[in-house]
Amino acid sequence: MRALPLALLAALALAAGTSCANPVHTDAVAALGDEAPGVKQGPTHRPGQPCSTCHGGEGPGPDFAMAGTIYETRGVAKALPNVTVTLIDANGDARKPVSNEVGNFYLRAEEWAPTYPVFASLSYADPATGKNVSIDMISRIGGNRGCAFCHHGADNEPSHMPPVFLRLK
Repeated sequence: MRALPLALLAALALAAGTSCANPVHTDAVAALGDEAPGVKQGPTHRPGQPCSTCHGGEGPGPDFAMAGTIYETRGVAKALPNVTVTLIDANGDARKPVSNEVGNFYLRAEEWAPTYPVFASLSYADPATGKNVSIDMISRIGGNRGCAFCHHGADNEPSHMPPVFLRLK
């Protein structure tokens, strides 16, 4: 007889714990799908995906102040490592993360709390030509921490901004 009230209490506790979850966020995380085969969670996982889905306050990953992926040329999913991403907030506070081997860069929230809008530029020393290539983002980042929030045009939909890239040709 005692097992029934304990089971009911456990079920109520479980329901109360899950009722606070944000179902829209839960669905967004699930929509990202599984990790790529052989890639562990960490700095090189999920290039090009919207970082702020998992790293934007609701988890499951650590909170990022800013994150994204840099590609070499528009329309080609070839990552570009060693790009310096200069981010300057409205107060003039600057950070300069560098993209890794899969093109990812990020700043953890404990490293920076920018005041929006944020100005962004990319610079890269092209080893093939010896030239420095740089580009400034024309618009400003208004509040979302992940570049793919706006730059999700891998689907070639004309209304979407293309992924972040440098033209090296």
